[in-house]
Order: sequence, then structure tokens, then C-alpha cells
Amino acid sequence: MSSKVLLLLFLLVPASVIAQTKRLQPGKVYEPGEALFAPRYGFKATVPTNWTGSLPRESEVFLLSSMTSPAEIFVLGKESDLPTMKKSWESGFDMDSEIKLKAKEATITNGVLSSEVIAVGAFINKSMRAYAVARCGDSGACVTCLAVMPAQQYLDIKQVADAFMSAAILETPSSSSPYDDFNWKEFLSNQMLSTYAFLENGSKETTVHLCANGTFSAKVTKKGILKNQNPAYKGNLKGRWTAEGIGPKGMLHLVFGNNLPGLDIELTINEEKIFGGGERYFVGISDKCK
Repeated sequence: MSSKVLLLLFLLVPASVIAQTKRLQPGKVYEPGEALFAPRYGFKATVPTNWTGSLPRESEVFLLSSMTSPAEIFVLGKESDLPTMKKSWESGFDMDSEIKLKAKEATITNGVLSSEVIAVGAFINKSMRAYAVARCGDSGACVTCLAVMPAQQYLDIKQVADAFMSAAILETPSSSSPYDDFNWKEFLSNQMLSTYAFLENGSKETTVHLCANGTFSAKVTKKGILKNQNPAYKGNLKGRWTAEGIGPKGMLHLVFGNNLPGLDIELTINEEKIFGGGERYFVGISDKCK
């Protein structure tokens, strides 16, 4: 199954991201046994043994990754009901002239919708298989797991997906902001913030690495993450940082290790996107922090 087909498989279940903070946090790696909570869908679950979880950068899908195989499980949420979803799965989709996606044999048993998912068309990697399982709460909030695995591991990974969904709790969803208890200092520790400047000679990336020990390092283009600040903020910079705030707004404080004045940046988060001073920040785990 090609990467193109893998992405198209998501369209079997139109997705809205499983919401964050404790609650799920983007960029955080969830270890086996850690709790997952998505209040928008009233969904509570636990990362399976020998699996890790994450909300990948710029993704709309929560990802569970096997620690022992190439298998992955994608967790998606939507407002619907099982009969409607079953019809959608069974009808399938003609994605283009070469690829069609559909459920092989969708069934609803004891409040659970499940089926193997088939990709039909040219250039399909026959060594891979896919399986989908879904549950809906009384309020109409539904959660689906889409598992993709090597064909020989189908039954084993199917069992993991079924057990994950069976043990999950679907309670009354919360309409409160998913960021009410968003901890900025905790979220930013050991993260890399980046933005892009699209210049005449090509795009350039500006990055700021915020290490948990309170130090930071940055590589700043002349235009980019600090373009509205002092023009002296460019090149390779370093110093110390702090952050404060609980909720959708926070403050990042940078103190530079030279004669540059300190810098305060107001940050906001909305729909899994981070903004600061009108700039869009992309967030990922830093590879510079020890």
C-alpha cells in the first residue's frame, strides 16, 4: 500500500483532529500506559503496551506507532452515527481513475462498527492491509481507529485496535475550550519553534530551540519569526527563556546572551495552530536539546 493510498484511506472517515492538552498536546510523545483525553469527543483511552502516541506536526490525525513493527493506528473523530458511517464505508470512494477505497465487510456488533479496508487499483502494495473500527457516544460523537500493518501482522494489529477501542471511554463531550488548561511552559520545553520567510531567492526557515534547562538557541533569517522586532535579531542567537500562562494565551520571554535587549512574545493557540505576533509557528520536538 503506497503512501498515497495510505493518505487517501483517511477519507473513509472524514476527520476532525482529536483535541489536545491533557487533552492531547501536539509534539508530545505519549508512552505506553499514558492516558489520552479528547474532551471534544468525550474520549478517554490509554496508549497500548509496546506502542507510542503523538499528534504529529501539522497533522489532523492522532497517531499510534508500534514499537516492534511498521504498524500504525490513526485515531480520528467526527460527528455521526454508526449506520451512517457503515453506509459510507460500504459505498467507498473513487479517488481517481486508478484508486478506489471501501470497506470489505462492514458490520455493527455490540455498538462497534468494524471492517477490513480495501484499496483497489494500480500500484497497490499488496504486502500491507488496513482495518477500521469505530464507536459512537450517545451524543453523536464518534471515534474511529484506522490500523495499517504488514499483511502477516493483520490479526495481531487488529486485536490491538479492537482492544484499544473496547477499553476506551466515551462520555459526554465538553464544549469548553480544549486549551483551558494548556500549560505553555510545559508545552514549549524541549520544543523547536519554526517559521518560514518566502523571499525572492527562495524560502528560508527560522528556528528557535527551547530546552527544558532554560536555555535556547536560534537561527534567525532577516525576515521571519522576529521580522517585526529589532533588525539586530538575526543570525545565530542564544540565551535563556521562560514562559508563563495557562490557557489559550501565553507569554514567551527570551533573554539574549549578548547586548541585545530581551524579547517578550505573546503566543496563542487555536485549532492546533500556534501564533505569535501575527506569525504562524510550527512546533516539533527539538533535536538540539539534551
